[in-house]
Amino acid sequence: MPIVVRTIDDLPALDEERVNKLKKMRDKDIDFSDMPAMTQEQLAKFVPAKLLNRSLYRPVKIPVKINYDADVLEWFRSFGKGYQTRINSALREYMLEHCGK
Repeated sequence: MPIVVRTIDDLPALDEERVNKLKKMRDKDIDFSDMPAMTQEQLAKFVPAKLLNRSLYRPVKIPVKINYDADVLEWFRSFGKGYQTRINSALREYMLEHCGK
């Protein structure tokens, strides 16, 4: 089977009629013939692109009130602006190391 390459310009216009048609489409009506199912081995090795390329990852931010030990907070703040981002990065690193990817 030949490889078909498409660009965003090849897609039909997404007008209201097309949007409605897509919304009504059922999963069983989708043609996956050009995309074979992944094997269990492939799925086990799968890593989402957003984890391979951080620029693709845009997490939802949720405001919360959290209490830190004063010395921990001051240490993060000592590096200047962006301390909340650094705290989030440290928590994410811990999460990925201890809970898998």
